[in-house]
Amino acid sequence: MRFRLPFLPSLLAALLAGGGAQAQLWHTPQATAAQPLLKGFQAQGDLLTRGQTRIELDRIGQRVIGVYVTAPRSDTDGVARAILSAWGAPETAVPDLKKVLDDPGFQQQAATRLFEEVDQSGGSVANVRLRQDGWQAYTALKVYPQSAFPKESASLGQGNAPARLDLVSDFQCPYCHQLWNSVSMAEWRSKPGVYQLNYHHFPLSFHPLALPAAQASECAAEQGRFWEFSDRLNEGFDTWTRQTDPEARRSFRDYALGAGAAPEPLDRCLGQDHSRQIMAGADRLQRSLNVTGTPSVYLNGIKLGNYNDASEIRAIRAVTEAGPGAANVTEQRLKTLR
Repeated sequence: MRFRLPFLPSLLAALLAGGGAQAQLWHTPQATAAQPLLKGFQAQGDLLTRGQTRIELDRIGQRVIGVYVTAPRSDTDGVARAILSAWGAPETAVPDLKKVLDDPGFQQQAATRLFEEVDQSGGSVANVRLRQDGWQAYTALKVYPQSAFPKESASLGQGNAPARLDLVSDFQCPYCHQLWNSVSMAEWRSKPGVYQLNYHHFPLSFHPLALPAAQASECAAEQGRFWEFSDRLNEGFDTWTRQTDPEARRSFRDYALGAGAAPEPLDRCLGQDHSRQIMAGADRLQRSLNVTGTPSVYLNGIKLGNYNDASEIRAIRAVTEAGPGAANVTEQRLKTLR
């Protein structure tokens, strides 16, 4: 069983504010080892040592995807430096983390439990364990398995496409509307042999028309018209988002008919309540992926920091599509902590 680390949220918040979180994980082993934070360690390839403390860099190609450390119980300084090196943290961050690792109460808990903390961006995760012979800690890219995502109503693209994109979205969200009309979305949709798109509903409570729109999209999906309906919904975004609930629902019906849905089965579906199913999926996303806002885009299980950043997309594809893949590498490492 994993428990959330009590100490990392505030520390990670500070790192995120400075743009540090996840930054170092994409670098080369040489760049990671050259950080001032690790100045006292001797580097030999992917291994860094200081006394009995060992830091191993997991990488795919020339990109570091994880930092694993084993250390004597007394070397909490080395453990702190290893954890923080994954985020390119400054030297000034070490004392705060070391103080927690030195705390007897935390050590007592860490001796019996594997602690996990995902950073606020959702892109990386820290795991800590204290065993009789010393510390183990692993900071790595957070790769969510496909099972973490609810079953989607409609996919776009080929099932064997190497790049799977999971879009967590709210139809009334203006930023989701921007995503729908983005250059990236156009490129993904134009390459069905490369990208498979999967849409997941996450209607936010302060968007009153998001849930009715999601229900209408499910009715369009029943007739194989989800993406066509969603295109029309986004084309009319400035219109229906200003309408009352009854007016918007009539617009949704018109969009579905315009997308090619047959009227009789559409009306039967629209007369039913699909909210429980939709909200159950959203609740699962919140619990399994810690989703708090929209849009959230995941490429092969890794959350994109910027869906318009072509270099980030190339990097994620490089570490997930090349064998053995980031998910397998990090999972094998995590087995040693469980």
